[in-house]
Parts: sequence; C-alpha cells; structure tokens
Amino acid sequence: MSEGKHDVKTHAKAEEAPKKKRRSPLKILLALILLLAAAVAGSVYYIYKTAEDSLELKFKEDKPAVEFGGDYKALDYVQEWTGDVSASAASLDTGSLGEKTITYTVSQPILRGLFTPSKEFTLSYTVIDTVAPLMLWSGDGVVVERGTEFDIKNVTGYGDNADPAPEIKYDGKIDMNENGEYPLHVTVTDASGNSTDWDMTVEVADTLPVYEDDSPRTPFGDFVTGYSGDGRTFGIDVSAWQDEIDFEAVRKAGCEFVIIRIGYSENGKVTVDKRFDENYKKAKAAGLKVGVYLFTYDKTEEEIRSSAAWVIDKLGGDKLDLPVAFDWEDFGQFQTYNMSFADLNKLYDVFSEELSKNGYDCMLYGSLNYLEKVWDDTDIRPVWLAHYTDKTDYKGPYILWQASATGNIDGIDGDVDMDILYH
Repeated sequence: MSEGKHDVKTHAKAEEAPKKKRRSPLKILLALILLLAAAVAGSVYYIYKTAEDSLELKFKEDKPAVEFGGDYKALDYVQEWTGDVSASAASLDTGSLGEKTITYTVSQPILRGLFTPSKEFTLSYTVIDTVAPLMLWSGDGVVVERGTEFDIKNVTGYGDNADPAPEIKYDGKIDMNENGEYPLHVTVTDASGNSTDWDMTVEVADTLPVYEDDSPRTPFGDFVTGYSGDGRTFGIDVSAWQDEIDFEAVRKAGCEFVIIRIGYSENGKVTVDKRFDENYKKAKAAGLKVGVYLFTYDKTEEEIRSSAAWVIDKLGGDKLDLPVAFDWEDFGQFQTYNMSFADLNKLYDVFSEELSKNGYDCMLYGSLNYLEKVWDDTDIRPVWLAHYTDKTDYKGPYILWQASATGNIDGIDGDVDMDILYH
C-alpha cells in the first residue's frame, strides 16, 4: 500500500427497501362484499328495468266521449294489461264538461315481492252533454194583464242537467195592449246546443183570473182506513200555516207522528217557523213521533251549508224519530236560480253530509214528477214522496208518502197534509 494512500471503504448506506403493506383480511373481505353488492345491485336494477319496461296497458278506445253526470267505471276502459292495474279514481269524472284525463298504474311484483316495478298510463276523455233542457212549466193558457210588460221567463219554467243558464226564445207576436189569445212557439237551448221546444197560448186580459180550490176534503180517520196496511203508520206535516195546534187532540184522532217545519232558508239565511218551538214542544209532550223539515230557496253550496249549520244548532243535539227533510220545490221559476239540475242535486248532498256529521239522517222531499225527472240517486236517497192520489205509480223506493194536502183532523182548523210512514 503506497504512502499517503489509504483505503477508504465506501460504505454506501443501503437504502432500506419499503416494506410492502399487507391488506388486512377484513378490508379484503369488505372490498369483495362491495364488489358483490355492486354486481347484485346491477343485476337487480337490470331485472327491475326489464320488468318495468315490459309493463303494458292498452285502452279499448282513445279519447272516448262520455255523458255528463254519467257513472263510468274507470277499469271498464282498459282492454289489455300486464301485471296488476289500478286507476287514480274508481270512475271517470263527469261532473263538468270538457277534456279530462285519468291516470292508470300497472305494476308487477318481482323477486318474490321484494320489488314492485310500476308504470303510469293516461287516458284522455271528453265529457259531453247530449241531454236536452227540460220544460218544467209550459205556461200554456197563462193569463197576463193588459198593459204590462211581457217576459217569457216569467210565464214558463225550465232547466237543464248541465247548463245553469239555458237560453229561451219564442216565435210569434204578442200585443200586451190588446186583449186576446196569442199562440207562441218556445225553444230552450243549452250551451251544448241541445234544445227542447213546445207550443203555448198566452191570453192578454184586463184582469187576472181568481182560482178557487174546490178539492174535496178528507177526514184523517177516512185517510187511515183508505190506506191501511201492514207496516204503515199515519201522520201529518205542519207549519205556521196551520196556526195553533192541539196536539193532544191530534194524537187522539189516530195520528202517530208529525213532521214540523223548522224554518225556511234563502241565500243561506234561515227564518225560523214562527210556530216551530211551540209545535215541537207540544208534539213531543203529546207522545207523537217527531221529525222536521227545512223549506229552502238556497242556490249555492255555501248557502245550504250555512242553512244546515243553523238547523243543527237549532236542534241542539235532540234526537229525532224521523230524518230531517230537505224541501226544495220552486221549479216553476227554476231558471231564475241560475242552477243546473246537477247543482241542485249537489245542494242535497251537501245538506245531508253536514247533518250526517252531526248525527242526523236526511231525506229528500219531492213530488213524483221531479223525483223522476230532476232528482238523481233516488234509489239510494231516502225519499219522502208527494203524490196526491189514491194509488201512486211512482216506481222508486220511498219511506214516506204525502198522499193528501187536503186533510182534516181534530186539533187543527183548516187543511193539513197527511202522510204514511213505511216500516
């Protein structure tokens, strides 16, 4: 080894190789689980979408036309479908005219009911009105006073199932300054173009005729005998028109129940019958079964709801033996109320609903003609029939029959309505 020269051992610092971290078995397992879950989720999604895409529904017809106020079951319009089908409503909405839609949902459980894919389908339909307006009072033979103004609306009565304001016109001339008889041809047309027409004769005269009621009067005892039968009881209905009533005498005459006017309403304001409190108290004291009726001129849902609230408050929770009667009967001037027949029927429904919520049953009072032509659902609504005849030919069900308006009974001076209650 030469001088000044020395061995230098170069110690290269060995770099330590990084230690390879080993994944824990738990993390590996978790990763595998996530991968498997993703695979399963993808498979389920594929199965779900495939099942969803396979859902189909076919309607029997596109854009069907249905009649206003009719009952059309929603499922009747479905021809074919896969899986299960349901509709957003049980029936098509026919409460107003025009274009409407209803939604159907088709569904099918998969994977043993774990998932239920569904798809919606929409049916468009049109509600139309093909029913002509109804003549309620022809006005034929009416007498009007000479020198006054003639208005066809004042001497006729008419209405429509859907249109609250059908148009009336007449052909013919009438001279209100010349006495005589004038033939007219009247036509009433609704908003859908349906029309009804009739002929009438108007008489112009110096004075209006005075009509006398010469109908025979029927004693209550004869009424009971004439209409007797199983499952029947007999009674009367009264208001302030009968003035003061001796209900003890009424009961002794064979009367078993009385229906008392509680009041009359107009524009949602009720005027109590001036004899109601007295009649109600005395009838109960005499041991008679008691019911009440509201005579109403109301024309909107808000008005009749207000009147119903008044009736409920007036009864104060008292139990009645008979349903509360809804009495709307101003059909001779129906057109002045700006209501359709559908609107009128809704008034009864609202009145009945309000009473039912407060523990009272309701029944519909009506004459045979209007029960058959104007009122709906008379097969399910409790009906108090007014028909003055020995034997009614009304075909619908009824729980009460007002068979006479010219009865006589001890305890009442003058005429009284007489009724039969069926059990």
